Amino acid sequence: MGERLKGLSAGFKRRRVTIVALVIVVIAAVVTVTLLGRKSSAADFVTAKVELGTVELDVSATGTLQAVTTVQVGSQVSGTVSWLGADFKSRVTQGQVVAKLDPSIFQAQVDNVQASLGNAQAAVEAAQMDINNQQANVAAAQANEEASRVARNDAWDVFNRDKEISNVIAARDLQAAQAQAKQADARLQQATAQIGQAKAALASSTAKLQQAKASVQQATAQLAMAKVNLGYTVIRSPIDGVVVSRSVDVGQTVAASLQAPTLFSIANDLREMQVLASIDEADVGQIHEGMDANFGVDAFPGQQFTGKISQVRLNAQNTQNVVIYTTVINFANPDEKLLPGMTANITIPVAKHENVLLVPNGALRYKPILSDKDQQELQAKMDARRAQREAERQGQGDQSGQQGQQGQQGQQGQQAQPDKPQPDKDASAAPSQSSTGARQHQGGQPGSSDTGDQSGHRRHQGQTPDTTPGAASSGRGRPDSPGGSDQGRRLGPGGGQNPGGSGHGAGSASASQSGGPGQSGGPGQSGGPGGGQRRQGQIIYVLGPDKKLDIRFVRVGITNGRVTEISGRDINEGDTIVIGQNELPSSTNKNSSQNPFQPRPFGGGGGGPRGR
Repeated sequence: MGERLKGLSAGFKRRRVTIVALVIVVIAAVVTVTLLGRKSSAADFVTAKVELGTVELDVSATGTLQAVTTVQVGSQVSGTVSWLGADFKSRVTQGQVVAKLDPSIFQAQVDNVQASLGNAQAAVEAAQMDINNQQANVAAAQANEEASRVARNDAWDVFNRDKEISNVIAARDLQAAQAQAKQADARLQQATAQIGQAKAALASSTAKLQQAKASVQQATAQLAMAKVNLGYTVIRSPIDGVVVSRSVDVGQTVAASLQAPTLFSIANDLREMQVLASIDEADVGQIHEGMDANFGVDAFPGQQFTGKISQVRLNAQNTQNVVIYTTVINFANPDEKLLPGMTANITIPVAKHENVLLVPNGALRYKPILSDKDQQELQAKMDARRAQREAERQGQGDQSGQQGQQGQQGQQGQQAQPDKPQPDKDASAAPSQSSTGARQHQGGQPGSSDTGDQSGHRRHQGQTPDTTPGAASSGRGRPDSPGGSDQGRRLGPGGGQNPGGSGHGAGSASASQSGGPGQSGGPGQSGGPGGGQRRQGQIIYVLGPDKKLDIRFVRVGITNGRVTEISGRDINEGDTIVIGQNELPSSTNKNSSQNPFQPRPFGGGGGGPRGR
């Protein structure tokens, strides 16, 4: 009996374990079915508020700090460093001796040239004495010539007298007198030739004197050069400043044969410095002299320093196929905490919009994950809103046409009655201008069939005009489209540009460089430089009062990479926007993981020019 009871007890325990296991399985199945079948609720969405604030568009760059004036102090002569009078961070003044080279060789050259100069001066004195001697010889030759002339005249007088009394004297005496007269003529010619010889010697002595004087000048110049080279062995500071670097030590030999070696680098004044920023060619059009610039350095994290652009240099540099322009930013460094050579991370504000609506960039990248029914409801809202916009645009177009016809009729009436006073031209042109502006504004509204964000999206995605605007690509957005049961569960942002995605959208570098949100206009297209293009259309998702998704057509402006400026008629401050979603592990989100090789929709981060 006892064994039977034990068997019954064991069987009951086994049944109880089986029943408990079945109950657990049933409960798990019920929970799973409930989770898989429930709709997206407000708790599934990550939301944020539309805020009113200020957004700033910046151009980012890197640069290097340096002193305004930095002098490389070198040596013009070769020699051995014998003394150093300055070291790193030494304060020096203009003319202060900072180094000396061994002067022995240069001093010997000075002594040698001085001896040559003394020799040349002695040669000048000898040449001068020779000139004096030759001048005396010339005077003696001139006196001898005069005596020879007198003797000649006397000899001829004697001959002429003897000739007159030739009948009285002997013929021999007459011949002797004639011979003496001729000898006197020869002696006179000889004396005259001696004068020319003495003058030639005087001229030679004068030339030797000039040569000796030239030798003196040459020796004097050589002496001056030797003294200059001797002076170059003493190296002085050319400016007031601080020694930034020292490249030599005592005993080191410097050679100045081809290029002057650098001994010191001296910065003039570290209280006034500058940053050499490398600006990309796509951003240089937004930069001009006089703009403010902010920068930070790694040595002082969290601190921002300000400066002003003083120069945008024209010499472009090509670095790894990137064209950059050097921009000089001057700034004050009163406490000298910033040092030359530091790397600066620079931001230059080029556009600033205040009191504008701002949304996180995630709101422009968000794509809802919905069930087929929720997707159909959202698509219906989207179509209804587009239809409403189309009707408003057509109504404004009709009104503009009527105003234009009335204006033409009024002009025709004025032409038919020229004697009547003409109305104010500005008043008559106002309706036409307002209607034109309305057409331009409505023609770019997001959600239109052939303009705005959809046309750009179709061109990029290869869609036809009848493609569903709410789909991010072909086959998405409608349950009845091919593959709609799988791919139609994630709605794209209305064919607009997807901020944060790859490609050439508004948040990409190209859009930031061009100055407009995905366009070539200025930043935000409202007062930024280079405006002229309309802002890019975009769709964002909001939570309505019933905690269900609704859509809003907005236009995006500039972005700082975190928040983006938006504008629209049906978006207000404080609206709850969706920036993310807590996806459920159900069949509705099995396509949430995107193929990395699948082309993304055209768009970039933030829907506007990104501040770097």
